[in-house]
Amino acid sequence: MKIDDHVLAPYIRIAGYAARPPFFLGERNLLDYIIFFAQEGLFEIEVNGRLHKLKEGDLCFLQPGDIHTIKGLTPTNNPYIHLDFFYNPNRESSFVTYPGQLDMTPYSAYMQPRLHDCDAFRIPFLLETAHPGKMRELVIRMIDCWQQQTYLGVMEAHQLAYEWIMALFKQYMRPQPSMLAQQPFLNWIESYFAFHISEPINVSDMAKKAGLSPSRFTVLFKQHFSTTPYQYLLKKRIEYAQELLREGLSLQKTSEYCGFTDVHHFSKTFRAITGMNPGYYKKNLDPR
Repeated sequence: MKIDDHVLAPYIRIAGYAARPPFFLGERNLLDYIIFFAQEGLFEIEVNGRLHKLKEGDLCFLQPGDIHTIKGLTPTNNPYIHLDFFYNPNRESSFVTYPGQLDMTPYSAYMQPRLHDCDAFRIPFLLETAHPGKMRELVIRMIDCWQQQTYLGVMEAHQLAYEWIMALFKQYMRPQPSMLAQQPFLNWIESYFAFHISEPINVSDMAKKAGLSPSRFTVLFKQHFSTTPYQYLLKKRIEYAQELLREGLSLQKTSEYCGFTDVHHFSKTFRAITGMNPGYYKKNLDPR
C-alpha cells in the first residue's frame, strides 16, 4: 500500500459510549477502523492471536482485517468510534461487523486500506503518543459532535477525526525525505482546499505557504495538476456542491458552504463546469 494512492477523508460510521458489566465479545474481523478508549475498568483484547491487557486511560487502535476478541474483566465504560479514514464511494453501504463474522472476502469493496500494509507506518494497537490527553479529548469531542446528528455536528466530528489521524501520522509515520524533495509543496494541497473551501483562497497565500513566488507556484501547480490553481479550486468547489445538493441542501446554503459570493455566481460556475444548472441537478440527478 502507498499512502499517497488514497484520499484521506474520515467518515464516522458509529460512535458512542459502551457501559457494561463484565462481558465477552467473540471473534470477529473488521472492514473499518476502531478507536477504542478504555475510560473505566479493565479489558483484555486479543488481536491477531496476541493478548493485550488494558487499564483505565489506555487508547487503542484496531485496523481493517484485525481479527479480535474483547473481554471486560470488570464493569467498564469505553468510548468507541467505528470509522473509515480513507475515501470509499461505497462507504455508506459498509457496516460494523459482529462476532462470528470472520471472512470478509464477499465485502472486499468496503474494506478500508490497512495502514499496517504501508511501509511508512508501524502503528501499534496500544497507542503511546506525545500528547495522550489531547488524543483522548479528541475522541470524546468526536463522539459528542457525531451524536448530535446535525449536518454541522457530523461535519465537525469528521474534522476532528482528521485532526486525530494527522496527530497519529506525525507520531508514527516514518520520514520520507525523497517524497518531500520531489513534491516540496503539493502534498498539502488537497487537505488545504478541503478545509478552506468555503473561504476566499488566493494564489498568493498558497504560494507563501509553499515558500515560492506566485508565478513559480502556478507553474509547478499546473505541471502537476494539468490546470491552474483557480480552475482546480473551482472544480473542487463544484464537486463539493454536487455532494451537498445530493444531500438535500438548498442552493443558497450550498453556495455559501462552497465559497461562492452569491447564488448567481454559483449557478453560472456550476453550469459552466457540469453543463447544467444546479437546480436541475438537484431535482433530477442521483436521488437518494
